[in-house]
Amino acid sequence: MRKIYLFAVIFALLAGVATYFFVNSLQHNSAVTGVQEADVVIAVKDLEKDTIVTPDMFQVIKLPVSSITYGTIVSAQEINGYLVTETIRKGEQVLASKLTDLREGDTGLESNGEYRLSYHLGDGKYAYTISVGEANSIALFLRSGDYINIYDTRPGDAKTPILKNVSVLEVGTYSDHKMAKSGVETTTYALITMSLTEREIQTLMDAGENIRVALVPYAEGASLTTVPTVPATDADGNVIPADSLKEPQTNYGMGEITTAPPTTEAAS
Repeated sequence: MRKIYLFAVIFALLAGVATYFFVNSLQHNSAVTGVQEADVVIAVKDLEKDTIVTPDMFQVIKLPVSSITYGTIVSAQEINGYLVTETIRKGEQVLASKLTDLREGDTGLESNGEYRLSYHLGDGKYAYTISVGEANSIALFLRSGDYINIYDTRPGDAKTPILKNVSVLEVGTYSDHKMAKSGVETTTYALITMSLTEREIQTLMDAGENIRVALVPYAEGASLTTVPTVPATDADGNVIPADSLKEPQTNYGMGEITTAPPTTEAAS
């Protein structure tokens, strides 16, 4: 019986030594081949379309550069608050093409061919539609992206705009929008959809049908409705260039990325 125990101990030691040399050999071979690796972001669970993402929904792993899909995100922090425009499956490399930054207000955004007006509303803004005739549609010259001043025509003091530099989101209906996207110009419409705050909506409702609309020069409207942004800074107080904040960083399948991964952990 003692001999059996002795042989078991000897075999265990030999197995351990063999394992050590095997792992050491693998590490040596890996170093010799010089395989480049880079950080990539993967989903820790299925993310359905229209999901607002947070960093805890992702995990950062290292993969050989040759196996990384072009356009893969490398930092989960940079896409915090983004919207999923196409389903992302658990374990899938997260592509920038499947996400959009709602804060950018990209009025050209479409998700799988479907235009979603709610994607283009800024913080505290709501879409509100009024019915208009030819006069209040500026003789049908009004277009999406224009700015307007709105006047209350009820008897009273000097007429000043009750709303200024209002952003026109759309003119006409969704069908008109789809026709325009296909190249068919809409020449008649009776609706204007605007981006307003709740207080502005109440002001417009109080005026009812007693309104007139004036078209504002685009440069004036755009400049006055642009809210100055506070520059982002790093831990040392240095200003981070704006260009580096607009787009999520990707490796594009080229070389090693040095971006530090977020501290989130994968869901168990």
